[in-house]
Amino acid sequence: MVLAATGFSFLVFVYIAQLVDDKMYLRLGLVALLGHVIVAVVVIPIIPYTWDFGQFDQAAQLVATGSLPDGSTVASFAAVQGIVYAIFGHDPTNIAIISGLLAVLLPIPIRYITTSLYGRIRLDGVTTMILFLPLSFLMLSLPMRDSTSVFLFFSLLAITVKSISETRALVGIFVFPVWGMLYLVRPELALVSLLAVLAAVSVTVIQLSDIDLSLRSIFVILVPIGAAGFGLFAELLYSFERVNAELSYRATGGAVYLDGMEYSSWFDFLLAAPARAIYFQFTPFPLHVESVFHGLTLVGTVITIVIFIGAVRSLYSRDFATTTAILLGVVYFAGTAGYGAINSNFGTGVRHRIIFDFILVIAAAPVIARWELLVREWLGVVPRHRGEHDEQQREAQKLDGHVKARGEYSNEAGE
Repeated sequence: MVLAATGFSFLVFVYIAQLVDDKMYLRLGLVALLGHVIVAVVVIPIIPYTWDFGQFDQAAQLVATGSLPDGSTVASFAAVQGIVYAIFGHDPTNIAIISGLLAVLLPIPIRYITTSLYGRIRLDGVTTMILFLPLSFLMLSLPMRDSTSVFLFFSLLAITVKSISETRALVGIFVFPVWGMLYLVRPELALVSLLAVLAAVSVTVIQLSDIDLSLRSIFVILVPIGAAGFGLFAELLYSFERVNAELSYRATGGAVYLDGMEYSSWFDFLLAAPARAIYFQFTPFPLHVESVFHGLTLVGTVITIVIFIGAVRSLYSRDFATTTAILLGVVYFAGTAGYGAINSNFGTGVRHRIIFDFILVIAAAPVIARWELLVREWLGVVPRHRGEHDEQQREAQKLDGHVKARGEYSNEAGE
């Protein structure tokens, strides 16, 4: 039945890609989907890591027999996996292939968010990175919940951006069921996204009230939202005792960092959060490498650092939509701080930080578009040194992007 799951995935992707009407995305997506199928069928059975494959497989079998497995998030994804088993047969490879399908559909919401942030911009480079970043490519092929949670998360952000920027209440209705599904699979991501949506809505209300949006007003918005987020983290997700227990539990295995650390108070927790967020986003460091997998993870970290620099440069040099930037910024900083405070193993961290790597790709879109142009020139797809006229045309396109972005601000303020 693996052939049936594969055929179904290709048919669904081709149908949706044609609705998007982007030939480059269709081509890249077909290549990526084929790669995910190869990883699912050939690579996953031979890699020496199984993560939580067995746990999710057993839970799905329990759901299929009418029983309820332990753990709400495991049970929630087990329902999805159980449906896949019911349709295509009991084989973890089938859920891996469906996970690959969701991975190649990810550029659709991410491209919309990117356009909302920067206005009109070339997106082929962003699409390529979302589809083919090496570690993300592997992790989103695994027969676990990562691909589902990442897809739900960015779909939620895209729906939120569309309902706010275009003031379409009917679209906003879909926020609630998507948020509910995300909460069932990844409650921590659902709470982080809730904080981000509250921040974005608050900024929009200020803009509609014709109040100047200054750093001070943004600070006034973010401080109580941050306090509320910390309260939700401490009350709904982790008690202080559980924080230390999770910290100790995750500091095991061969990919550990900052082992032996323990919080003595919530103040220590907050004090360590920025440094631990950096560790979460950028480990492993070179001295952590002890195996081939660690080396591959280090390569992924180097790529992340390059994209991070591109994101900073893009945000500094380009106009951007404030509401979308606030939404993404709250998700990024709250999410990396929350995951970093608990996580002490970069083997697990590379799965959890996929979302934040993709947010960096969105923020770095203008620089990535420039890299894409350089690659096209190197390949001869477009001519090199195209002269003063073409350079002026580039500047005009860049100015057009600035004007469009400013126009979006004025519309937001005036609606």
